[in-house]
Amino acid sequence: MDIETIEREREARKAALLEARTAQRAIDLEALNALEIERGDENVAAVNVDRFSPGLVTLVVVRPLTKHELKRFRDRTKKEGSDASAAAEEAAESTVLYPAKDSDAWKALLDAVPGMAVRAGVAAVKLAAGVEQAEGK
Repeated sequence: MDIETIEREREARKAALLEARTAQRAIDLEALNALEIERGDENVAAVNVDRFSPGLVTLVVVRPLTKHELKRFRDRTKKEGSDASAAAEEAAESTVLYPAKDSDAWKALLDAVPGMAVRAGVAAVKLAAGVEQAEGK
């Protein structure tokens, strides 16, 4: 195979991947918009997924931790030698709104991007901290 043929094949493959990502992004943004309307813009956070494969979402939506959940997170992470990643994953378990935690989409995302639960949990913690600040706590 010559270089021009390879480049055309790569270009076609990448164009198809971009088209699939764009279609999925529209679905994901629609879900984000609905959750923002339902819960309020300041009560949800979107975490973008940095890579894409067909069948995966392009973003995850979380809610802030509740006061009790935030206390549990802080208690788990304040001890020396604590596993902050495990605490963040636990935070994600209770705060992920989209895709649904029990969905195949969430499971597929975690299989493809295992650190996504940590990123989602951290976003929920940051969102909760922002809520605390806004409420003057």
